[in-house]
Amino acid sequence: MGMLEYGYFSIGKGHWLWKRHLGLVPYISWLVLTYIATRPKWFIKRYNPAEMYQVHRIVGIVSVVMVCIHWYVYFLKALNKPMTFWTGYVSTAAMLIALVFGVLYLTTWIGNMSKSVSRNTKIWIHRLNLVAIVAANLHIHSFGRLAKMVPFMPAIDVFTYAVVIYYIYWMFKQK
Repeated sequence: MGMLEYGYFSIGKGHWLWKRHLGLVPYISWLVLTYIATRPKWFIKRYNPAEMYQVHRIVGIVSVVMVCIHWYVYFLKALNKPMTFWTGYVSTAAMLIALVFGVLYLTTWIGNMSKSVSRNTKIWIHRLNLVAIVAANLHIHSFGRLAKMVPFMPAIDVFTYAVVIYYIYWMFKQK
């Protein structure tokens, strides 16, 4: 967020653009949660996995709420930019599908629906978050001012694709 603020400050725009942070904070938390989902050994040694999944659930739900507020604040403002509109829409839709399916079938919060679908199917549906992450990255790239911010965009791209590639590697390594 500091790099984003620096980028806007350096081009003479205002600082603390809270509407953009409503999209950026969930995006970064998606990256962190996706990495933590791979259960890195150094993390498991330090933290209790059961607590880790509780944090995963809470941060995931808070991120969804923040993205929905971001979407509401900017609703239909990007219609003149099809790439911006559709990547934001695809990212939000994929994330909402993964969240709803995760809440219904990966937890016991709502009845006992978690036994009606195989765990493998549940996990594959939950992996729609990878689609959401890539679509959100393309969404960020579709803004002219953001795409030109040198310290911000390379960092976002390196973190995003490092996490996505590592997650895909981890996913196939599990088999």
